[in-house]
Amino acid sequence: MREVLYKNLISNNSRKKDVFLQEVFEKDGVIAKTERRCFYFIKSIEHLDKPQDLQTWVAAQTEAGSINKRQFFIFKQHSDQTGEDKLICKILGNFYAVINNVVFTIAFLHSFKVRFTKHALT
Repeated sequence: MREVLYKNLISNNSRKKDVFLQEVFEKDGVIAKTERRCFYFIKSIEHLDKPQDLQTWVAAQTEAGSINKRQFFIFKQHSDQTGEDKLICKILGNFYAVINNVVFTIAFLHSFKVRFTKHALT
């Protein structure tokens, strides 16, 4: 058995994008359910007058501490009662896109979840 669900959601104002992929499959009496999600959000838009202003903008962001490192989280859980194992990984951060003297600050969240359960035999 194998099921796949894919969703690509874009907001009406095009500032948010959410891509979701879920997969469920069974092998040797174990059901595995995986979820992958990529969420993007435009946090800010900065219009620059000249291409040279980009260096000034980068220096100001660095000085203010706005350019930060990505955050990475891992959560693992096992339940003896249900026989279920879970693993969740999340990455949070920002990246920047420059198009025609416009700087877009884009925040993202990437997550991966996997759940293993033993299939109850009937």
